[in-house]
Amino acid sequence: MEHHRICVAGSINVDLVAYVDASPEAARYSGGLGFQMSAGGKSLNTAMTIAALAPVQLLGRVGADDFGAFIRRTLTAAGVDAHGLVVDGSAGTGVGHVRVSAAGEYDTVVVPGANNNFAPEDIDGFLQDNPVPEYAVLNLEVPFATTVHAARRFREAGATVVLNLSPVQAEARDLLPLADVVVLNADEARLVLGLHDEQDPGILLQELRARGASTVVLTLGSEGAAYVDDGGTPGRIEGIPATVVNTIGAGDSFLGGFVAALAGGYPFREALAFADAAGRTVCGKAASYLTAADRLRLTPVSAPLAPTTPKAPEPSHG
Repeated sequence: MEHHRICVAGSINVDLVAYVDASPEAARYSGGLGFQMSAGGKSLNTAMTIAALAPVQLLGRVGADDFGAFIRRTLTAAGVDAHGLVVDGSAGTGVGHVRVSAAGEYDTVVVPGANNNFAPEDIDGFLQDNPVPEYAVLNLEVPFATTVHAARRFREAGATVVLNLSPVQAEARDLLPLADVVVLNADEARLVLGLHDEQDPGILLQELRARGASTVVLTLGSEGAAYVDDGGTPGRIEGIPATVVNTIGAGDSFLGGFVAALAGGYPFREALAFADAAGRTVCGKAASYLTAADRLRLTPVSAPLAPTTPKAPEPSHG
């Protein structure tokens, strides 16, 4: 099997996205400006962004349905290694039912489907059949026990585990010592720590370190990110205002850009600056991840990313 330096493990959905116009709702009825069907889910968004920058594998579950086939075609066209997809015969592919407001903000109803069956055995089978990646990227959009198992197994095998504590849950504090790098936003940090009124990023970072997280990235939206790097050095990158079409996948693309940059040789701080540019780029487009064309619009920093030549991703259906 080909050795991929990055594996993303977790959630895969088909996103059904409606763009709502600015007229007032009347009797629970909203006017729409457009519709699209696209591949989504936090792990898929992250993997698609990485694929625009570097080779990547995706591990997760889809249903034995048309949506699952659409996911596989989309991944393959974008250059994502999809051999880690498990076809679930008992549940359909996960679906995200998304409404995007005229201001670009969104709300989502997620029907997990096959994601709910993503199991520790899927992690074990993957590690048995594939070389160990250098980076394993995880989140909380699949069963918590599976994420815990994945963090332990990938780390024991020698991978650097990058964990995004999203969607947040209080139990996520138990995962802090199991990851090499923890990425989360300020609201997620407050919930995990039980510090609901704390506004100081520095204090949040200190408390996360005290709970077992050694390297932490705290995203701050338009204000950039605060961090403590692998040497224990704190720092901050300033955000740059983004033109917002919608914010779906912005955090996932930040994560994907960050990991791809680390794998490509960027220093920690510059990898975060690149990640911020990746998330900002996704805010300005309809798709919830980067494509190969977006790579040319990102500001380069000190080191080149690994070369990749993915095909153009399959168009969304509208």
